[in-house]
Amino acid sequence: MTNYVAYTLVDITNTNESKHNRNHIKFYQQQNLNTLVQTIGLRSQPLNPSVDVIMAQDIVNFGFGKQYHGLHTVWRLQFSIEHGQVLEDMSVLLQDCNGIPVYTGLEETAELSSKCFETNGPINVCFKKHTDIH
Repeated sequence: MTNYVAYTLVDITNTNESKHNRNHIKFYQQQNLNTLVQTIGLRSQPLNPSVDVIMAQDIVNFGFGKQYHGLHTVWRLQFSIEHGQVLEDMSVLLQDCNGIPVYTGLEETAELSSKCFETNGPINVCFKKHTDIH
């Protein structure tokens, strides 16, 4: 089992909201999470995905590049996959995620002008491999 973490400036709050007409914001947050998990699932089966929010973080060391700086809300998606060699080359995962449309204008604090997950240029989602996630 190999553990991974995705850090993103896109609001991927796990709301479990499945109906658009009940709460638009919660529905869009859930759709962003579903989109990221499904994109990861193109090459692997993400197991036990869990999301938490890290408020007011200095994002200089997260790997978001130079466009984003200062204090921002960061969402952390932790997941595992059984066959770690599938994502041994993280560039394929980054390629898969780049340009995937997302909903913005939710609870994010960074200005995301492209309305997409971005993994190069102005990076708003990045992945890290971990052997031990707490």
